[in-house]
Amino acid sequence: MITPLGTGVPACWDALLHGRSGIRRIQRFNVDGCETKIGGELPDSYYAFEGEHFSKRKLKQTYLTTRLGFLCGREAVADSGFTIDGLDPYRCGVFTGCGTTSADEYATDDELLESYRNPGKYVIIQQMPNALSGWLSIEYGMKGRSYNASTACASGAFAIANAYEYIASGRGDAAIGVGMDALLNTLSIKGFNALSAMSTRNDAPELAMRPFDKDRDGFVLSNGGAAVMLEAEPLARRRGARIYAYLSGVSMVSEAFNIVAPQPSGEEMAQCMRLALADAQQPLDAVGYISAHGTSTQQNDADESTAIKLAFGPHARKLAVSSQKSMTGHTVGGAGAIECVATALCLHHGVLTPTINHEKPSEECDLDYVPNVAREAKDVHVAISNSFGFGGHNCTLVLEKA
Repeated sequence: MITPLGTGVPACWDALLHGRSGIRRIQRFNVDGCETKIGGELPDSYYAFEGEHFSKRKLKQTYLTTRLGFLCGREAVADSGFTIDGLDPYRCGVFTGCGTTSADEYATDDELLESYRNPGKYVIIQQMPNALSGWLSIEYGMKGRSYNASTACASGAFAIANAYEYIASGRGDAAIGVGMDALLNTLSIKGFNALSAMSTRNDAPELAMRPFDKDRDGFVLSNGGAAVMLEAEPLARRRGARIYAYLSGVSMVSEAFNIVAPQPSGEEMAQCMRLALADAQQPLDAVGYISAHGTSTQQNDADESTAIKLAFGPHARKLAVSSQKSMTGHTVGGAGAIECVATALCLHHGVLTPTINHEKPSEECDLDYVPNVAREAKDVHVAISNSFGFGGHNCTLVLEKA
């Protein structure tokens, strides 16, 4: 994981457990003309890390989005101890998820205009949405399926779901799944402000992300990403890999309702959860924890809460639900992957990350949101992670304790 909370899984996980917010007043570019002036910028440690791992040429050939995802993928592979030696490279793949590859994230308007008038020789490979899957395939010699999914806020979850299906279908043995985005720029902020989707709590940045709280007023945009290394169990067992969790089922569905708004009854979100659990062959009452999409917008949080109650019935009152976005902010294409990694770590360590800034309950959001403080949960064996994207692209991942 690389998020506003830190560079690498240890730093991010520690922050998530201790309920620290990564939202601050934006410093890296001028936000005077923006209604929202806060965001989740990557920490300084990331830029130092980036400088250590990329040549000057590769820095010129790539945008921040690609470099961020590449470093997440590298951390996942290194942590897993995976090597392609002795495997069929045509059965090893790379699946990425990214909402969009924006230009130089902190370029001024004049610099952007100049780049349009006189584009550099690397502009095509810089802006390719499939650039990351290509770079990682080259890095690790993976010659199987390799492509990018772009499904807005669900992109990272779709990437991991695609990697799962590649292996579960018997067509592949191993895959890297990565989700990332670096959309924190003036265009994105002004665009989301135009949709009335973002918080304007500029005077208290750390309190701005408050999923399921009565006083929520929108999300805060962040940069970030995460990656997982997926393998068929026999392969992982044979080489003695550390297994954090099993990915045992997925669903990827379309609401076919509205280009930005979820179906208000919550039925489509509920069906997404039901289908994923059916794929995993797990009963509804086996689930103990939900990593919610939880964006801190009035409509999304209310509809997701309704959907959980629709999907699980009376069991919904026994579920723990929390939103990592309360701390990371909304990383769009990175969110589903970050939350999948967080869910795997919750199962692995037997502890649930909190939903911070949950101070006032609301009538429509009346479930157990693990408010403000992490909670021990050694008895949770099955969890799901929800991602619901613009365009009606919904994805649920089912994870089981290893």
